[in-house]
Amino acid sequence: TRTSSSTTFLPMATDGDKSSTSNLPFWLDPGTRGGAIFLSFILFLLPLVGYSIATNVFGVDEVEAGKWIGVGFTATASFLWVGTYIFRVATKDMTYAKQLKDYENAVIAKRLEELDDDEIQALVEEIERDEF
Repeated sequence: TRTSSSTTFLPMATDGDKSSTSNLPFWLDPGTRGGAIFLSFILFLLPLVGYSIATNVFGVDEVEAGKWIGVGFTATASFLWVGTYIFRVATKDMTYAKQLKDYENAVIAKRLEELDDDEIQALVEEIERDEF
């Protein structure tokens, strides 16, 4: 065990978890249960409304309207889903990347805890010297 008469305060950088919180109401935020239910409900109604408009307003044959709305909705939903996946990969907003970053931060914090106060002070001085 080590004892020290002086305590050094070293603030650690944070990721800024404010970016993960949303300003949307819970029923519009797709990251919440309410948002997932609301979005599912909208995605359920969208093809039905499109079918109704196509058959009643534009007079398209029911079978043709159903076929094209089904294909169009499936293709559009698939394209959007793949797009969100590619975006998350490009921004490294994936579960593995987050877990790896958390692990690396925990290892650094554990190593920092094991250092003596003199070693921490020397690191702080070296960092301050490198910043200028």
